[in-house]
Formats: sequence, structure tokens, C-alpha cells
Amino acid sequence: MDFAITAGEARYEALEVLRRELVDAKFLGHLTTLRTRALLGVASDLLGQMSDGRFGFADDFDITSRSSGVAHHPKRLSGGEKFMASLALALALAELHSRSGPTLGSLFLDEGFAALDTTALDLALEVLRAQAGGDRLVMVISHLHAVAEAVDDVLWVERTTVGSSARWLTPAERDDMAQDNLASGLHSQAR
Repeated sequence: MDFAITAGEARYEALEVLRRELVDAKFLGHLTTLRTRALLGVASDLLGQMSDGRFGFADDFDITSRSSGVAHHPKRLSGGEKFMASLALALALAELHSRSGPTLGSLFLDEGFAALDTTALDLALEVLRAQAGGDRLVMVISHLHAVAEAVDDVLWVERTTVGSSARWLTPAERDDMAQDNLASGLHSQAR
């Protein structure tokens, strides 16, 4: 009998918690808090990968330095750090959406890569390549040749006197563009 009373009291306490939480949209707030924590957890892992383990997210969307534990407001970050944080959040949102519902088939990213140094750019592109695998398409808009070099398919858009023209580059054209970019960079440094 004591066992049945204890089990009944535990059920009663659980129902009492539900009754309190379902009032005044507390339950929705609770669910929102859980989803936000999940988003920040995934985004923190991605930001850590992009920043070589230096940064992560705090519970309030501040950026935490993993070496010192100090949290910084996003306004205090450099342009490249802000871009990486935004990219991590966008990729985390796509990942969480795919886990709980239909797969998010595509993700469009507009410029921002120019704010990254070479190491950060390589790390960000590595994370993007990992996220773009399988049935997910990641589209990147960039003027950086290094970004075009890192992706399989490049749609080259040029301004002309009558508007714009666009064409898909062949892999050979993409590689030639990367080589020309490298050669011109070396040439300018030799001066």
C-alpha cells in the first residue's frame, strides 16, 4: 500500500507541475527555452569548429571565449567573428529544423567571407562542406575566388553594358580562375 501511495503522490506532483506550467503560456516559454538551448548548443559546437576552438555561445547569445571563460556581447566582436557567429547560428537552425521536421534542403548565405582571415576562411569553408553533404544544398554568394575554389559548382555572374550575364563554370574554368588569382596575388607581392 505504501508503494501505491508513493507512486500516486509522485503522479500528483507531476500533474501539479503541469497545471502550473500550462497557465499563462509558461509551457510555451519552457519549450522555447529548450529549443533555444538546443540551438545554442549546436551553434556553439559549429562556432568552435570555425574558430579553432576559441569561441562558443553563452545562454544569452553572447560569445564566450573558451580559453578565459569571458562572455562578450556580439557588438564587441570583429567583423569576421560576427560573421562566423551568424553562420554558426544559421547552420544550427538548419540542423535543428532537419532533426525535428522535414529536411531543410537548401540554405543561402550572402557575403561575409571577406571579413575572415585565411585560417578562419578555411575553417568556415570546412564546416560548410561538412554541412552541405548528403541531401542539403548550401548556396554561397561571394566575390572571393577562394570561396569559388572550395565549392563544386560555380555560377559566375558578371556585369555587362546591357545588364548581367550568368553562366556555370566548368571545373577546369573554376580551377583556371583559382590559378589566375594565385598568380596575380604572387605577382602583386613581387612588386
